[in-house]
Order: sequence, then structure tokens, then C-alpha cells
Amino acid sequence: MNLYTLFAISCYIILRGLQVLLGEYEDRKWYKITVKTWTVVMLYAALVSLIVFYGRLADIHFLGFEAGD
Repeated sequence: MNLYTLFAISCYIILRGLQVLLGEYEDRKWYKITVKTWTVVMLYAALVSLIVFYGRLADIHFLGFEAGD
């Protein structure tokens, strides 16, 4: 498992935590913006993780750090 996969998993955990902790503010605009922004970050990290995992692009630093082994 590479570091990008661990980063994507941690982004998902943070997203779910935000939804649970801030659930009482669901009707607020800042809540929706925060959750949607973090969702985009998480989806980007997941996509990059799949690209690096299945492809041969491990030498490109999509997230700003090496993917590792």
C-alpha cells in the first residue's frame, strides 16, 4: 500500500468525522461548502491513488510527496 492510498483513506475518515461532528449545522451554507470542498479533495486523492497504484506514474508527485512503495 502506498502513501497516496493511506492519504485517501485518511481524507475519507476526516470527511465522515466532519459530517458527524458538524451534523447539527447541515442547513448552513458554510457546512455545505466545507463538506463539498473536502469531498473534492478526497476524490482527487482517491483518483491519484488509483492512478499510481495501477499505472506506472509513481515518479510524478501528484499530492506533493512521493507515493512510496
